[in-house]
Amino acid sequence: MRQILLGLIPLVVIAVVSLILLALRLGEARAPLRTATETATAEVVSTGLAADGRQVGVEYTDVEGELQTARLTLDRAADIPLGAQLDEVAYDPERPGVVYVQGDAVTSTVADLFNGLLIVALVLVVAVVVTIVRLVGRRRLAAREPRQLRAHREKYRRGIADRSWLVVQSGESRSWVPVYWDPALEEIGESPTLVTVYGDPEGNKLLGFEVAGEPIWPSGRRRSAPPKGRERDLEATTGGVSLLRQTRTDLVGVFGAPLIGILWAYIDGSGPAGFVFATAVAAGVLFWLPSAYGSDPT
Repeated sequence: MRQILLGLIPLVVIAVVSLILLALRLGEARAPLRTATETATAEVVSTGLAADGRQVGVEYTDVEGELQTARLTLDRAADIPLGAQLDEVAYDPERPGVVYVQGDAVTSTVADLFNGLLIVALVLVVAVVVTIVRLVGRRRLAAREPRQLRAHREKYRRGIADRSWLVVQSGESRSWVPVYWDPALEEIGESPTLVTVYGDPEGNKLLGFEVAGEPIWPSGRRRSAPPKGRERDLEATTGGVSLLRQTRTDLVGVFGAPLIGILWAYIDGSGPAGFVFATAVAAGVLFWLPSAYGSDPT
């Protein structure tokens, strides 16, 4: 529980702060659209305006029947022919010199912020649900019929993550079960040791254990073959692992967050703000993943 919550809490904090900031920014971005209550059909009369060439000049007849000249800011510079008709441009009767249309700079910003809200909310919900399912589901394993079987411990590295696995011997078959780290695991080495197993190693996908009086919970489903990755030597007995050491171990993957931030900002075109937002959320996810799937901090 400590390992899982250690990874979940920072992600929840980052996600909630991001949701608040995005909601505030969304409210500001939507403010001009809320006052643009009137619509009209406009005609493009000039292009390439402003320093970046993203503005076009349009003319339209307002609700009072008067001819108005206004500017429309595009999401990006584009060649729009003179005389082109723009249907359903929105404008504020109090500020007729600015118009908006679906796909322009303002509506695109609103759409990006709204999509960001949805993504962060989805990440938060998935992380919380996965955590709850894992905590509740694994606690129920203790209700299964216990049996005494021999098991030894192996450690595998895949990518940059280490995981501890208990290899359970049941008759002629072996099962590899990834487990969350607990100091009691150091009671089990490379030599088979008698442990309490909750569940059937030949029928159940999840197996619980009890080692030296401590419950050991699976961080994934059992396998009938060794896991992928490189087997590593078991470390000497540490006498317990602090949360600080666990944190240092799980922080390794966070260094990949800026790369995700750069990729997001490039694809989304959201610039520095998008980079900071995506990097923060990615850092929370990359810190949560190893704790959710049981990293070995030794």
